[in-house]
Amino acid sequence: MSEITQNSLAEPKLSDWQRLKQVGRYHGLAFLAAITLWGAADSWASQSGLLVAQLIALANAFVAGTVLAILFHEWGHFTGARLSHSYSPIVRKPTNQFMFGFNFEKNSRRQFLAMSIGGPAGNWLLVVLVFLLAPLTTWSQALLLAVVTARAISVSAFEVPIIVRTLRGGDPQTELDNALRDGSGDRGQVIGYGVGALLWLITI
Repeated sequence: MSEITQNSLAEPKLSDWQRLKQVGRYHGLAFLAAITLWGAADSWASQSGLLVAQLIALANAFVAGTVLAILFHEWGHFTGARLSHSYSPIVRKPTNQFMFGFNFEKNSRRQFLAMSIGGPAGNWLLVVLVFLLAPLTTWSQALLLAVVTARAISVSAFEVPIIVRTLRGGDPQTELDNALRDGSGDRGQVIGYGVGALLWLITI
């Protein structure tokens, strides 16, 4: 019996397009799982009227809204990066939402701005889609809209100032690093979820 070498067991190197298809499948499954579980829970709550069903539907709405917001945000960033022809290779092993790398040395300020704008744009596109497609007749439907809106506000509060400072001549990586250190992300989440909670109360 011949010896199996380490090289024969090595994983084949995949092209960028092949890795993108892997990410698409991974994120597609996450999308379908989030929507399906929430939809089933929302239907159960509507038909049964049980309090436990309402609570489970609300929990699923929060999870689904968070998952969808993350996916739309990351694909928005990726779309902006690729439309501007940025150097943005797909990660080798997609195990979470982060799907590509952005090299500040190889990419220009214009490409950074295109990539950055794409993220919040993706979130606000999701808000519009949920508003137009969800009837908003149940508590969990209202919460789904509230959560995706909260996430859109959160990322905008964090990323728009970076975009503005970069447009005014700031160095992209420096502006991003400063924002990561000064607590902008935490403040954005507080603002976003505060507005989201208010929106949910108004909607129901």
